[in-house]
Amino acid sequence: MGIGMSTPCITVRFVANHSLVSAAIRHVTGSLFSHVEGGTPQGTWIGALADGIKERPADYCKPFREYTYRVPCTQEQADRFVALLRSKIGTKYNFRDILGLALGIRGLNNPTDDICSELLTWALIETLEPCRVLNVESGWEYRVTPEMLHLSPLFVGHLAKRVR
Repeated sequence: MGIGMSTPCITVRFVANHSLVSAAIRHVTGSLFSHVEGGTPQGTWIGALADGIKERPADYCKPFREYTYRVPCTQEQADRFVALLRSKIGTKYNFRDILGLALGIRGLNNPTDDICSELLTWALIETLEPCRVLNVESGWEYRVTPEMLHLSPLFVGHLAKRVR
């Protein structure tokens, strides 16, 4: 499953844990996952959680469900993907978007803040051809949930790790 570690790749991990917030996100979105994040060559994860966008250590969470994909790309694309994610470190979490998701009012959004799937969708589209990721116009990435992103054809055939 997956490709050699020496091949340039974009690493994306979808997870779910036992927290109340994770369960609520999975319930509202009808998803297996509550969070998505991007991997770095150093083994860290960059993603948006309630404390904002941060680079976190490899073992910062203990998910009960984890699907990690390694999508082949050029070294330039792999470097760009990580650089884009790192450029957003410090950005606040988009609580308005989560409220809109919970209430079914998808227009609620704070365009200066991000949720995890918004961050990853943006970075993937900026790195790769948009048609390889999702049919999402620029500025509408906040409407993408982890489950929607997981359905992208980009990940087909590139599962590197599956837990449950």
